Amino acid sequence: MSIRTQINDKKRKILIVAYSGMAFFIFGMILSHKSGALTFLSFVGFAVFFLSIVYAFWAIRCPRCRGNFSYVAMTSGSPFSVSKKIKYCPFCGVDIDTELNEQNQV
Repeated sequence: MSIRTQINDKKRKILIVAYSGMAFFIFGMILSHKSGALTFLSFVGFAVFFLSIVYAFWAIRCPRCRGNFSYVAMTSGSPFSVSKKIKYCPFCGVDIDTELNEQNQV
């Protein structure tokens, strides 16, 4: 598994949770006019969305140097992967397409 693959997997999982929270928020807001009890669903959805985005900006790190790779990962590329234009970790300079050894994975 390469560093890029590991970062893409983490980004993908976090954003699936975030987009699910956003969907719950939107559906809860739309359906809250029909039933006041569904307002709670929108608050839960917003909390899930907000907390997953905050978590994303702290959790995505370079597996080699533990540098905070999240800003680069979250602002570039498609919603579920890091841009192919990003070639190196901005902190340690390792090529992110290199394979990780088992002892280097965290």
